[in-house]
Amino acid sequence: MERYEEQLLEQWQADGPQRKGYRQLAEWFNTLMLRREMDRAGLSTLGDEAESKYERLRSDEAVAEEVASELANAGVPIERLRSDFVSYGVIRTHLKECLSADVDLSSGDWERDAIEISTDHATTKIEAAVRSLRNKGRLSAGGDVSVSVTAELECENCHARVPVDRAIRREYVCRCDD
Repeated sequence: MERYEEQLLEQWQADGPQRKGYRQLAEWFNTLMLRREMDRAGLSTLGDEAESKYERLRSDEAVAEEVASELANAGVPIERLRSDFVSYGVIRTHLKECLSADVDLSSGDWERDAIEISTDHATTKIEAAVRSLRNKGRLSAGGDVSVSVTAELECENCHARVPVDRAIRREYVCRCDD
């Protein structure tokens, strides 16, 4: 990770829309590692080939295993690589604790990052619980199960409910005070 610290910092501390959050940085870093291993194995990484493979490695189990098998057969050490993939928490810890870096939060982006981190954390925990329930035979489904977490805001006056991302985008929860 040390080889890419400067790039991580630049992307994390960029202004406005160029700024990447921890999750985006983790995806960028993991794709970078996958691209490096694909190059070493002589696989094409032109265009968005590495990004596409990384995305499919993170999709439903059947697709992920098919891609992993394809990569392994081509000489990519996929199991080692998968264990080396980092989470957004590792990126956050590395930036804040290892590099003692900080970012100017006056722009208001920290709130979106906090919401994204919380939603990602909830999704990860629910996925683990659902996987455990399925393994125990206490939850069944015809195929793979995906988890979607949406935080909602509710006005205590009119009880209007709206997803938090929509409320932030339109800059209000409701118009009952208008």
